[in-house]
Amino acid sequence: MAGTQHVFPEFQQQLGSKVANLTSDTLKVGLIASGTFTWGATPQGYTYVSQFLAGDGTHGALTEVSTSGTGYTRYSLVSPAYTTSGEVSTLTCSTNPSWASATFSTVYGFLYDATVGGGDSSHPIICYWDWGGTKSPSAQPWTITISASGLLTW
Repeated sequence: MAGTQHVFPEFQQQLGSKVANLTSDTLKVGLIASGTFTWGATPQGYTYVSQFLAGDGTHGALTEVSTSGTGYTRYSLVSPAYTTSGEVSTLTCSTNPSWASATFSTVYGFLYDATVGGGDSSHPIICYWDWGGTKSPSAQPWTITISASGLLTW
């Protein structure tokens, strides 16, 4: 399940100034249960997870999937690898992010660097994925399938 990706420009700047390291830092995937987020002028300036969770300034806050009885916790990427070729940057990992026995609804996913900072107010937000609608697994595995071109390409 890969969705439309949106890479936050502020993260690209942090990457260039070596604040974050995509191959040695702990990168995590979170899931949003509800809310509306529209990519535009305001979100493009977001730097931290807490800014993303607070919403786009028009639609209100986003609600993360509950960790109580849903099979959900934020997922740590396994063996992330970062490459560049010309002007294209690609992030891959060795396994698809997945939740073994998921019972939740999700409208978006987000990727962040959990090594930098001490919490959502200082963890850099990397990108988010829009699934194009609500996905609702019920007591079954749910996976974000990594495409042949990588988990994230920009």
